[in-house]
Parts: sequence; structure tokens; C-alpha cells
Amino acid sequence: MSNHFREALETGEFLVTLEFIPGRGAHEDIQLRELAEAERIYQTGLVHAISITDNPGGNPALLADTIAEELHAKGMTTLVHFTCKDRNRNQFVSQLYSMERRGMENLLTMTGDSTYSGWNGRARPVFDLDSVQVLQLITDMNKGLEVVGAKDMKREQTTHFFAGTVVTPFKWTEAETLMQYLKLEKKILSGAQFIITQVGFDARKMEELLLYLRQRGYTTPVLANIYLTSVGIARYMKAGNVPGAYISDSLMSVLQEEAQSEDKGREARYLRAAKMIAVARGLGYQGVHIGGIGLTAEVFTHILQTADELQDDWRLWARELQYGQPEGFYLYEAAANADGQPTGLNSAAPATLDSRKKGGKIFRNYGISRFFHYWVLTKNKRGFPILKKLMGWRERKKGLHRRHGLEHTGKALLYGCLNCGDCGLEAAVYSCPMSQCPKCQRNGPCGGSANGWCEVYPEERYCIYFKAYHRLKRHQELQKLDTFITPPNNWDLFETSGWANYTHDRDNAAHRLYLPPHAMRAEAARHIQEQ
Repeated sequence: MSNHFREALETGEFLVTLEFIPGRGAHEDIQLRELAEAERIYQTGLVHAISITDNPGGNPALLADTIAEELHAKGMTTLVHFTCKDRNRNQFVSQLYSMERRGMENLLTMTGDSTYSGWNGRARPVFDLDSVQVLQLITDMNKGLEVVGAKDMKREQTTHFFAGTVVTPFKWTEAETLMQYLKLEKKILSGAQFIITQVGFDARKMEELLLYLRQRGYTTPVLANIYLTSVGIARYMKAGNVPGAYISDSLMSVLQEEAQSEDKGREARYLRAAKMIAVARGLGYQGVHIGGIGLTAEVFTHILQTADELQDDWRLWARELQYGQPEGFYLYEAAANADGQPTGLNSAAPATLDSRKKGGKIFRNYGISRFFHYWVLTKNKRGFPILKKLMGWRERKKGLHRRHGLEHTGKALLYGCLNCGDCGLEAAVYSCPMSQCPKCQRNGPCGGSANGWCEVYPEERYCIYFKAYHRLKRHQELQKLDTFITPPNNWDLFETSGWANYTHDRDNAAHRLYLPPHAMRAEAARHIQEQ
């Protein structure tokens, strides 16, 4: 079957995807009605793929690839969401085998929402791999995965996946904004073929993402997320129930006013969506990802036709589409026209970074961690050979799985150590990604943080990468944040000494993928995508 989605991206056509949420159950009436409407929308010929979500909101739902198989049988192209929260790496491989066998090529990889429900209590989140590592896995499978055979290594047949990723440009602190973009670069260098943004309603942030990528030479196509939000859905998002989606107070006020109209704000929502599509196309996005409750074939057609009619005035709609956070951070200075009036977009001049110093919880235990790592765990320092010799002597005497109570107790007190044995402290700038990040992120943040706070523990815990940014910024070492990609946790090392594994080159530090210099990254990304 022809892959309309991939063909459109590769030829530069402006494309459209429709988001479909399978929901709970297998044969529920609402599922059948919404699926039938999604098929009607596809039959308009305006949609290149139906994008199918994977347990959104951290709740169980019908598997995305089940719906995809049904749609494929009817000749429709799909884009299957592929998240990290519910699978370990073996299940990832198994499901990818299954999808390859059934001809499902298009994947949208992402971290996924933390789990919030489950049978008989909240389900345990998995997050065995992060989104960077999943893309590496898919890239390896497309080359032919190397596995251990009966006698030696063997290479499996190549797969044919076309995998993309997501990014959340609608962040309003310096640290969160830059950490999103630095992680996006890792995703591109791991094989992401396209990018889709999270929900937001601010033209400057929409343009900011493209400016960042262009200035670094990346040509990966980007789709803008266009979401038709009612006042009720906006209130739900604003409460933090859709991690990464941003609704400002000013937009909330507009939606509340629109809801007083006779049609409850429907036409206003449709017009806003059309204007956003026009802005996205004007800015240089290669497509749009459209979602929302109550979409019909007639509404869908109406919105796209209206967007075409409004296209010539997209700069006017960009000035209107200004629903960012007051005093929020932008990576570039605001642009002005010849009369000095703001255009609603960015100039190419980088913004001045915040010179204010962060403190308190952000730097807790950082001083002692930095001191110990520098003098004892840095390989060219005097303390390292002493520690290595001690760890080797203890292993020879008591074995790899010996007790290491002093080490573990100290780490548990300082970092909440889970004794995984494959320590990620240094890579995450001395916050434990296994115990202090609910999603165990080893290569950068998920998209769910807000104003520096963790998605799962708002106003209680800072995102560990928000802390990492400010810790390194204080010492002018921000370059460490995108130096390498950390491999997934090796569970062979569980409950063994992290110090011994580090000094004897068994842990992640010995198997990191070091990234090329910035000037060479765009070319490296193109080479990976062409393979």
C-alpha cells in the first residue's frame, strides 16, 4: 500500500494528519462513532494519515496498532503513536516486529504521559527506554538488528519504519526551552525523520522552533499541532491534565467570552484553527497535525478551506496569535516593523539569557557531588586509581554481587539511590534519573514540566533537567548537556556497585554515544535519515 504520509514529507508537499483517540474498551459505541467519522474525514482526500494515540493521559486504551490494522485494511495511511511508559525494551522489539509484519511504517515516538490509573490501583510506569533510545532502536532495526545467535552474532532482516518525534516549544523558562531543543537535537541525530509540536497557541514560539533548527542547519520537516479547544477542554488542559499542552490566562479569557455566544464558540474555534494553519504554512511548517473533540468531515473541510482563504494575511493572524506566558522566555528578540511596531514574530537576534542566579533546592547536594566526582571519579585525578584498585580487590575477594552498603547508603541519603548499578548521576548532573525523575529520563527532559516543576510532582519537585541546566550554567559548563547520548540502563548490573562498574568500564559511561561537533551535526543527521 502506498505511504501517502511519507511520500508527502519527502516531496515537500504541505500535509495534514488527523488525530484519533481510540479510548477505553473494544466495541464501545463512542469508539465506533468516532472511528466512522475519522474514516469519513479521511475519505475527503484532505488527510495524509490518521494519527492514533497510545494510552494518552496515562490511562489504558485500545492499542493504537489495532486500530491502524483495521484502517490499513481499508486502504488508509496511519501514523501510530509509540510511547515509553508501558513497555520494556523487549516488548518494544516484539511490537515493532509485529508492526513490520503488518506493514505499519509510520511511527511517532514520544516519552508519553506518566500513568495515572489502572486496574485495582495505579499501574507501575515502565520507562525502560526514553524517546531518544527508542529512535536509536528503530534506526538499528532499519539497518538490520544485530542479535546473539546460536554460535555468533547474526543480523536480522531490515525493517522499514518511518519514525518521527515530538517537541514542546511552548516553554516559558530559559532552562526548559533550551533543554527541549537540546533533546530534540539528540532525537534528530538518533534518526527522527519528522517532528510534530505539542499543543500551544503562540506564533512567536511556533517560529522560534523553526529558527532554532534552521540556524543549526537541520532540514527535518516539522508539523504544527492545531487543536480545536473548547472552554471545557482548555480548562482541563490548564489544570495540568494534558502534560506539555499550554493554555494562557489570556486565551482562557477569550475562550470563556466566546462560549457565551449562541453556538458556544464553535465558529470562533474553527476560525482560530484556520488562522493557525495559515500561520504555520506561512512560517514554513511542512504540515499540520489537527485534533480536537467533535471533528466531522464537514468541519474539517470547512477549516482547511478557510485556511486557504486566509493564507495571504498570515502575518496579520500571527500578530493576533499571541497567547504566551506574560514575561515568558523567548530564545530570540521580538521583531518590529519599519514603524517600530511589533510583528508578533521573532528577529534573528538571540535573546539575552537570564543573569539571575538560582538557588535553594536546585543546588542541594551539588557541591559535595561535584567535589567527589572531580577528585575521586575523574580518571586523570589521583583518587581514581586508588578507588579502582580498591573496587578490583573487593570484587576478586567477594565477587561482583558483593555487599556495598557504605556506597549505597551514602547515595540513598543524598539522591534516593535505587541501587541500579548503572549510575546516571553524572550524566544528569547529580540528580538520580531513576529515583528523582518519575520517567527515568537519561537524555533530557520529557515535555511535561511547567515553570521548572516536574509534571508528576508540581510545586514539589523541580524537573531534574531544570536543575541540571542551572547547575551547569553557574559554572559555565552548559556544553556538557549535549555532549553525548546515554544508553539505557543495563539491568545486568542491578544491585551491584556503581563505583566498581564505573571504574571497570561496565556502566553507561563506557558505552555513551558521543555526538559530533555542532558544525557537523546537521550533515550527520541528514546522513542518518538517508540510510
